[in-house]
Amino acid sequence: MRVRRGLPVVLLLALLTGGGCAQAADVTTADTQAVRALFLQQTTAETAHDLDALSGMFASTAPGQPDPVSFVARAYRFWGRDEVLDHFRETFAGTWRVEPDQSALRIIPLNQDTVQVYAPTKVTIGAPGQPAKTATFLINEFMVRSPSGWKVAAVIPVPAQ
Repeated sequence: MRVRRGLPVVLLLALLTGGGCAQAADVTTADTQAVRALFLQQTTAETAHDLDALSGMFASTAPGQPDPVSFVARAYRFWGRDEVLDHFRETFAGTWRVEPDQSALRIIPLNQDTVQVYAPTKVTIGAPGQPAKTATFLINEFMVRSPSGWKVAAVIPVPAQ
């Protein structure tokens, strides 16, 4: 009797994990290389305080569709492409430098159109006229496939300590 009640759960889990693996297999080596390149271009643009370049890296949607871009940290939350860019515009007025540990960068396919990027990253930040401080963050980003290539949808920095 117990086996009969547990069997549907086991079958459901097998279908869910099997389907997820089949979808994730659609992320190719070329996709992984493109995502890695985009992440490194993003960190370079941030360090250079290049808002124009950064803007082109964020996902966009058709008019009337929900904005997929967010930046969520312990101290603040920014919802939508414009709010995220405004945050960077304000942050770039001071010191802002990011240095990802490229050897620890991981790209995890979630389905054929979405990947998670994980990168321990040293972030140096300081308000204008204030001394800068460096801390390590475990950067988690979600990138989505778009007609024009991979784009950043969500940024979630987690303090390492």
